[in-house]
Amino acid sequence: MADHRMTATSYLVLGLLADGPATSYQLKQRVAVSIGNFWEFAHSQLYDEPMRLADAGLVETSAEPGGRRRRTFTITDAGRAELAGWLAEPTPARTDVRDPGLLKLFFAKWAQPCDVRNIAIDQRRSHQERADHYERTHALLAGSIDRWQLKSIELGIRYERTVEGFWTDLLTELPEA
Repeated sequence: MADHRMTATSYLVLGLLADGPATSYQLKQRVAVSIGNFWEFAHSQLYDEPMRLADAGLVETSAEPGGRRRRTFTITDAGRAELAGWLAEPTPARTDVRDPGLLKLFFAKWAQPCDVRNIAIDQRRSHQERADHYERTHALLAGSIDRWQLKSIELGIRYERTVEGFWTDLLTELPEA
């Protein structure tokens, strides 16, 4: 088994493959309707990471005998053990929030008042739209995904509504344009 440094993307791929075998394209589709809503990463990693996991013995790969020779990836027992071990580890206490609007607000002392107002308007709209999307997704998927995936969507709704409220409150503190 090759030495493989495990990353969040490694565990994301193992977790998706634990639900069943998939091609890289199918992994990309699964991400688009689930994890992609709250976890940003380059989707090109879904084409590279499964092969690295295969080299590490955590995933098996099979290729179509003809045609496009698409590869299908299946989690191995070692991959399931790795995923289970990661799930059992303590989660780091720090949550990363990489929000460009928050970064702009932090440096807003260098901005024009109208620019700060526009940042707040854009951010409120963006978080409102994302919360609305999560609510539609929740309603659409309720009953067809597991309890924990549904809870992840619920947290997304709460988070987005809270941040939307923050920007709404900030707008009331800012002078009118």
